[in-house]
Amino acid sequence: MGLLRLAAVTVFAVAAVAAFTAAAPSERLASATAATCTPSVGPGIPPPASVPSGIPGFHAAWYGQSGYPTLCPGQTSTATVAYYNSGSRGWLFQAFLGTWNPSPGQDQPSLLGGDGTHGSPATGWWNYNRLTAQPAGYVGPNQVSWFQFTIRAPQTPGTYKLYIRPLIEGEQWMEDYGVFWQITVLPAGDAGQRVTVGQVNTGEDFFTDGATTFRYDVNDVFQYASVSIRYDQFEQALSSGDILDVRYEPTMGAVSTFNFAHDIGYGPPTLTWRIGNYDAGTTKNDVRVSLDFPPSNVREDYAPERASVAAGTTTCDRLAGRYVFVGSFSDFNVPSGTYCYRAGLLNPATQIRAYGYTSPVTIPTPPEPIWLRPTSQDARVISAGGRSASTFDGGDEIKIAFNEAMRTCSPGTRIRLRDADGTVADIVVDVGECGVFDTPQTLGAVTYPAFQVLSIILGEVPTEVSPGTITGVQAPATVTAQEGVLDEDGYPWDLAGSLDVVLGDPD
Repeated sequence: MGLLRLAAVTVFAVAAVAAFTAAAPSERLASATAATCTPSVGPGIPPPASVPSGIPGFHAAWYGQSGYPTLCPGQTSTATVAYYNSGSRGWLFQAFLGTWNPSPGQDQPSLLGGDGTHGSPATGWWNYNRLTAQPAGYVGPNQVSWFQFTIRAPQTPGTYKLYIRPLIEGEQWMEDYGVFWQITVLPAGDAGQRVTVGQVNTGEDFFTDGATTFRYDVNDVFQYASVSIRYDQFEQALSSGDILDVRYEPTMGAVSTFNFAHDIGYGPPTLTWRIGNYDAGTTKNDVRVSLDFPPSNVREDYAPERASVAAGTTTCDRLAGRYVFVGSFSDFNVPSGTYCYRAGLLNPATQIRAYGYTSPVTIPTPPEPIWLRPTSQDARVISAGGRSASTFDGGDEIKIAFNEAMRTCSPGTRIRLRDADGTVADIVVDVGECGVFDTPQTLGAVTYPAFQVLSIILGEVPTEVSPGTITGVQAPATVTAQEGVLDEDGYPWDLAGSLDVVLGDPD
C-alpha cells in the first residue's frame, strides 16, 4: 500500500468559511526534491448592517463571504458566500451561482474552477459556468443560503479574480453586488522538476525516474497539459516514458503537483504557420497551419482551433484567448488582427487534448497584396562531397532564394540550364528532391525568411538536350526556362525579372 496523506483543514467563520490544505509534521519516504510555498486565507467579510426585504419576485442580497486566499500553484481553497432572500418568492432548488462580468464574463468558463469541460479545471462545480446550487431544498423569503465551491490556483503566479452573480436557473439573474474572489498565486519556491517516468506501480501509488521514487495519493493535484484531471485519470494515463512536470512535497499531508508535459501516444504536436493566398483571392489573408506530431502518437485526428488575441501578444497558450474550432488547417479569409492557433490529440483516459500552439499570427490592415510572380534574388549550386566542383552531378544541391514564400516542387518540375560552352540540359525533379526551408536561411551574407529558400538535390546528372564543346553541364550555368517552380500562390518563377538566375559557387 502507498502512504495515504491526510489533509489538515483550517476553518475560518465570519459569516463565511474558507479552507486550504496544510502540511502535517510527519514525513513520507522519497528521495525527490521538495518545493516550498506557504498558503494563507485572509479574514472573512461580514454581512452588511441591513439588507432589503420583501421585494416582489425573485431577489437576493449579498450577506457576507469568506476571505481572499493566497495559494501555491495548483492548490485548492473552499470559498463560501451567503445570500439573503430579499424577495417575496422562495427558492425551490432553483438558486445557483453563475460566472459573471468582467472576469471571466457572463456564463463563461473560468481558470479557477469548473467541471473539467470548456477548458475549466475539474473542481467539482455544478458545471463549467455554474459554481454551485443552493444547499437546502427550499430557501424562503428572509432566509439566508450559504453557497460553497472550490477554487484551484493556476500554475502561473499572479492575481486572479472570479466574479459571481446569483440567479434563478431558467428564470432570471438576481441582483449584481459586484461579488468576486481575489486569488493570489505565489511562486512555487522550487520551480519544479521535469521527470521521465520509468517504473509505474499504480497498486502502491508510485512511479520512478531513475533511482528517484515519487509517491502520490488522492490528495495530490493531477494535471494534463496544465488542465486538472482526477486521480483515476492520472493513473490510467501514466505509463513508462511519459514526461511530467512535478512539484513534489515529501511531507505527508502536503500537496504535490503532477502535470503531464508529454504523454506517450498522445503528445502535443509542433505547429508552424504561413500567411498566403490559398483560395485564389487578391490578398494574402489565408493562414495555413502545418503540423508535426510525435512519432509515438497513436492517432492523427487533430482538431485545429483559433483564438483572436490582443495586438502585441508574444506567446500563444491556453490562456491567450477563447479558442473556437476552425475545421481545417487552411483558414481562409481571416480578418485583419492577431491570432493564436492550436491543435491536439484527445486522450481517451483523461478526455483532454494536449495542445500544441503556434506563435502569434498577424494579418495586417490592409492584408498584403499578392505578388504576381516570384523573382530569385540569389541562385547557387553546392557540389556534393567527392564530386567534381565544375560540373553538375548527382547529389549536388541547388539553393535559390526568392523574394517571397515558395511551394515545394511537384513531381515533374523541370529546370533548363545553359552553360558557357553552349551545353543545354534539363534538371528533372523527382519526388523528395525538392523542398523549402521552414527556418530562415543565409545565402551570400543575406538572411532570407522561412519558406523563401528553395533547395533541390540532384538525383542524377542533368539530361542533355544539346551538346556544347565540353561534355556535361559546367558551373556556372544560367536558368533559361523552367516548369513547376511556383510561389505559394501558384504563380511561376519570373526569370526575366529576377536578380540572379545563374547557378554557380561561389556566386
